[in-house]
Amino acid sequence: MKKLGIFFVILSFFALSNCTKAAGPANGKSVQQNNHLDSTVSISADINDVKWHTDSVFGYNITSSGNDSTKVNLEIIATDKATSTSMIFYITNFSGANTYIINPPYNSITYYTGSVRHLATSGQIDMKVNLITSGKDTAYSITGTFSFIADTFNVTNGMFDVARP
Repeated sequence: MKKLGIFFVILSFFALSNCTKAAGPANGKSVQQNNHLDSTVSISADINDVKWHTDSVFGYNITSSGNDSTKVNLEIIATDKATSTSMIFYITNFSGANTYIINPPYNSITYYTGSVRHLATSGQIDMKVNLITSGKDTAYSITGTFSFIADTFNVTNGMFDVARP
C-alpha cells in the first residue's frame, strides 16, 4: 500500500510538471488579415466632451438565451482600467449590419463608472459587418458608430471596431 501511495505521488509530480501555461493571451478570432493579435480592436467616444477609449474590447455571441430559439444576441464589453470605467453593449436578436435603437432591455448600452451603473435611455448603434480576406485567411469584424444618453452622461462620436465572435 505504501508503494502504491509513493507511485501516485511520483505520477502526480510528473503530470503537474508537464502542464505549462502558454505565454501571452489566449488565441481567438482576429480582425487582422494575418490573424496576429488584434491591435485594431477598439472603442472610443466623447463622454460629456471628454475623450474616452478602451484598454480591452471583447464580443460574445449568446445563442438561444432564455429559450430554445435560434436567436443570437450580441454582447460587447469594453473597459478602461485607467479610469475604472466600462461599457456593455447588448443587442437582442443580432442580425448583422443594421441600426439598433436603444430600447432597454432589448438593445441597451450600460456605462459603468467604478461599480455605479448608468443605463442608456436613448440613442442608437449603427453596425456593419466586414469580411476581410487575404489568401487563405478570412476574418470578420463589426464596425460602427454609437451615441447615447445615460443619466447625466452624454456620449457622442462613439466608434468601434471589434472582432466578430
